[in-house]
Amino acid sequence: MAERQVAIVTGASSGIGAETALALARRGCAVVLAARRAEKLAEAAEKCQAAGGQARVVVTDVADEAQVQALVAATVDEFGGVDVMVNNAGYGLFARTWETDTEDLRAIFEANFFGVFYGCKAVAPTMIRQRSGHIFNVSSVIGKRGTPFHGAYCATKFAICGMTDSLRVELAPYGVRATSVCPALTATEFFDHSRRARRANSSFQRFKKLTPASAVGKRIAATVGKNKPELIFTAGGKLLTLMAALSPRTADWIMKFYHNDLAKRLK
Repeated sequence: MAERQVAIVTGASSGIGAETALALARRGCAVVLAARRAEKLAEAAEKCQAAGGQARVVVTDVADEAQVQALVAATVDEFGGVDVMVNNAGYGLFARTWETDTEDLRAIFEANFFGVFYGCKAVAPTMIRQRSGHIFNVSSVIGKRGTPFHGAYCATKFAICGMTDSLRVELAPYGVRATSVCPALTATEFFDHSRRARRANSSFQRFKKLTPASAVGKRIAATVGKNKPELIFTAGGKLLTLMAALSPRTADWIMKFYHNDLAKRLK
């Protein structure tokens, strides 16, 4: 990055968000970190500054559209524009579909999907006016193929992928890029912040290696300005996505073993 670019990262208090902000700071970006936890944001901002980047903190609840609009407006007022928007904030929900509480479903959509939508809506006019910019919407590999006990979460992530596909084509005439980010299981605080603490680890999980959050953050930072519709990080994630598209019945057959093993552990 020859010139100092300006990046907004939501959910930047920990995990993928914090690591993405740090990776962007190392590339010389001025980074605006947004999340609800002021203390954690301050810690992440200090790391960004130590890495050589400018860092600002804006405490933001992405489920509130007015707060997201204010976040983007404050960034534009201070820096004159926005070059990168990483819509990352969100959390999980563990429950069978029919056992999911309706209010929990509404709440997870407000944070996971509407938070991303508000970010896109708020930043798009600035990027269109600039005729440049890159929006990253953090979905999940299970936003490409649903998994048992995560129906509500998967629904929010599928919605993000679908919206980003539309957005990418809509913004192309203005020189603005949009990328879906689809990590597999990542070493973050994800399960600590998931609703419905009643959960169990499948015996299959021992075969899965967690992706470091730093690997996701570095990949996002390295993709800025590149024509990448989608980022999938693991061979298993790519295989699952391909299988879901080409042979849904085979994917169902594999997921049945995962479901039965998990259901047995919940008893």
